[in-house]
Amino acid sequence: MQRLLELARRWREPSWPERQEAVAQALAASDFLTEEAAAFALNQQMHVLTESVLRRFVESLPPPSGRTVLLWQTDRAPLAGWQEALLLWLSGHRGTLVLAEPAATLVGALLQALAVDTIHLDTEPRLETRLEAADVLVVVGDEAVHQEVQEALARVRRPPERVRLLPMRYGAAVLDGRETPDELEGLAEDALLFEGFGARSVRLLWAPESLKPDALLEALSHFRGVFPAHPATPGRLKMPQAWLKAAGIPHAYGEGLEFLVSRGAPEVQTPGHLRWVPYRDPVEVAEWLEAHAAEVSVVVARPALLRQLPQLPGRTTPGHAHRPPFPDPVGTAIEALRELLA
Repeated sequence: MQRLLELARRWREPSWPERQEAVAQALAASDFLTEEAAAFALNQQMHVLTESVLRRFVESLPPPSGRTVLLWQTDRAPLAGWQEALLLWLSGHRGTLVLAEPAATLVGALLQALAVDTIHLDTEPRLETRLEAADVLVVVGDEAVHQEVQEALARVRRPPERVRLLPMRYGAAVLDGRETPDELEGLAEDALLFEGFGARSVRLLWAPESLKPDALLEALSHFRGVFPAHPATPGRLKMPQAWLKAAGIPHAYGEGLEFLVSRGAPEVQTPGHLRWVPYRDPVEVAEWLEAHAAEVSVVVARPALLRQLPQLPGRTTPGHAHRPPFPDPVGTAIEALRELLA
């Protein structure tokens, strides 16, 4: 544990050479990560690793079981898989983590700094080879990923004894028109940080039917002044924006197409494209949240409104979607690993 605390202390410093090298490699490997977003992710995760938090985490670890784990985490957040890697390492388990970039680079650098040799990292699942060597399989992904895994499981002679397929989640936010400018700027961070990639990114925003989006659009533009968009973002949003225009669907976008907001049904769009969903009655929102609880990682709303919404995990206030506690109970596969390794 002391080795981990020392790493957290050193990696809090942007000038730490190992951190600088890892960030440079991650930026080169990613089509959405920016220097500002990488700094945010590392600072947040390193600062939550305090001695008291780690002690509680260690006390809740599953006992060593001798089981080998295969975790395929398709979340593209910069440090997706980091907390799962710590659980496996600190509980004495061996395994393979399949991560997307830039997480593969950043998490790999952190594990290398800790001299962890019990966990192998890769960016390709190689299911045909790895499934027969795994006792426990945890997959976080969309329906296409789940289908690929199920087909591979049917083909191997010795599938893992314990399997858990988890959905790729997304964040939702609820407005009632009483939000302060600071709360709207926090919501802009929740939606646009990491360019909308990541299981905790707000992708759907429920708002009263009569509410105009002007204040939110101003907040989104202000956020882009602090956290500039990745150079690839405008190109990624160009086609959706053109389609919205051709279809006559109400939408707005930032100067330079640094973000995109469209009005319509509660359907998740391309990362960086926020869907504004109008509602007439708060009951409509509550019913939708309850029906989609398995898909939603966080529900963001101002405190007074949050108390009126269903008591779902991941409820938080604007500006905190990407500032989860450690361990993160809704944005990671931590709970599934605890159960399967118990």
